[in-house]
Amino acid sequence: MHAKILSIGLKGMEGYRVQVEVHIVPDKPSMVIVGLPDASVKESKERVLVALHFLKCQLSDKKIVVNLSPSEQKKNGPMFDLAMAIGILKALNHFPQPIPSDTAFLGALSLDGSLQVIDGLLPAVLAAKAQGVKRIFLPFDPLLPIHQIQDIECFPAATLHDVIQMLKGEKQTALNFTSDSHHPILLQKQLTYPNDFQNIYGHQQAKRALEIAAAGAHHVLMTGPLAAGKVCWLKRFLPSSLL
Repeated sequence: MHAKILSIGLKGMEGYRVQVEVHIVPDKPSMVIVGLPDASVKESKERVLVALHFLKCQLSDKKIVVNLSPSEQKKNGPMFDLAMAIGILKALNHFPQPIPSDTAFLGALSLDGSLQVIDGLLPAVLAAKAQGVKRIFLPFDPLLPIHQIQDIECFPAATLHDVIQMLKGEKQTALNFTSDSHHPILLQKQLTYPNDFQNIYGHQQAKRALEIAAAGAHHVLMTGPLAAGKVCWLKRFLPSSLL
């Protein structure tokens, strides 16, 4: 029993395709994740297995091997949970409908099977679009401006069960991302400054830290890997004459 599911990994703010391969054989119950997963990815095993248990998925006599390809790229974060769960269900023929190769899955799972919003969701969606993905299943986040991104069809869901129903064609997503009418700030065509915090969606804690630093003339130390967005923040924090 074998299945391949597409997901997206992040390296800083840059994304790349991750092929989640699932192979299941009769054996003592176990699940192994290979492909340079870090500790946060290895922990996905417990979340995925418990979430599948909530769906009455029988895995008592199954050995599950999950390979995250490309194997030379280190994987981090919980964003592969949904892809792993769908891959296991597909390998078990839980639903016969084929999954197109240009369909990706993003999101972390709670133990009850609900989908959790993850850091870097917007960059991952933009990366998926750049990688030629046409459809993407992801957690519902009312603040995510998915409606502004063209050429990619997004299917927000609240639970793993919702995703399965949509794949079977039994349910259309009834969740809508925030529309412009609810956020007038998104309608502004001209900004007072060429770079502004309102261009950055989410990250409320980082915005507040920089606002406090600016108000009190405090020092700020910004660290992180290449392409993590440090320059993006500085352009909105410092006058252009200081950059």
